Amino acid sequence: MKKRFEYKTIEIKPKGTWSWKFDIEEIDKVLNKYGMDGWELVSVASRDMSGTAYGFHYTFKREI
Repeated sequence: MKKRFEYKTIEIKPKGTWSWKFDIEEIDKVLNKYGMDGWELVSVASRDMSGTAYGFHYTFKREI
């Protein structure tokens, strides 16, 4: 029988209006939450413009 997977993509944006800061501890909390629910992180893609990252897409998968 073939393995089957489902996928989920989330976006994490920087905090603040005028500054582009990412809260590493908050990102770890989000990633750990998905890991505890059986999701495996498979990809991270930066959303940037003119060299400034204004968010990241994290894609997870888990077997169904």
